[in-house]
Amino acid sequence: MTYEPAPFFLRLAARILDLAFCLVLTFAVAIPVGLLVLPVAALAGESAEDAVLTLGIWLCYFIAYVGLEVFLLMRRDGQTLGKGLLGLRVVPAGEWARPRLAPGPATIRMLIIFLPFVFMSLAGSYPESELLDGIALAGVFVSLVSLVLATLPGRRRAVHDLAARSRVVRAPRRKIELRKDLPMALPGKVDLGKRS
Repeated sequence: MTYEPAPFFLRLAARILDLAFCLVLTFAVAIPVGLLVLPVAALAGESAEDAVLTLGIWLCYFIAYVGLEVFLLMRRDGQTLGKGLLGLRVVPAGEWARPRLAPGPATIRMLIIFLPFVFMSLAGSYPESELLDGIALAGVFVSLVSLVLATLPGRRRAVHDLAARSRVVRAPRRKIELRKDLPMALPGKVDLGKRS
């Protein structure tokens, strides 16, 4: 079976939707993580309090992003929530018989998407650091290269697609069903046989 590569602007819209869903889930994750981080920040004192809180925020976002990007790609037939709504799917490149990514490629893909944002957040950090500014610039570079590669006609594969040996293709649209989809975004074993 051959799939049509996903158009760039549809991919971009799906990524924006996924980031919005991730922010919503981040706030839900922030409650239990906050119960752990706030006492540590209070004990750390004024000098380290901001660093502990910033780490806590990134931890919440990372947990949410792993759930929505890695677990859903593996358990929801290659569709994150945004990709499902817009009729896209992530499939292994060249392995059309297998509709889902394995854990390794899904994790590699997520890290290459996520880490440039972390790197870019380091820009202008206090105290000034040329090393951190350089790392931030590397994050911008990887993001720009991904955007350019995803727009190239024919292949339309970003850096994370190339590294994970995946591609984004057109697929049937899929509604969000919180009762089924939310457990798929959580760690642990999920009985995929109960899906309709």
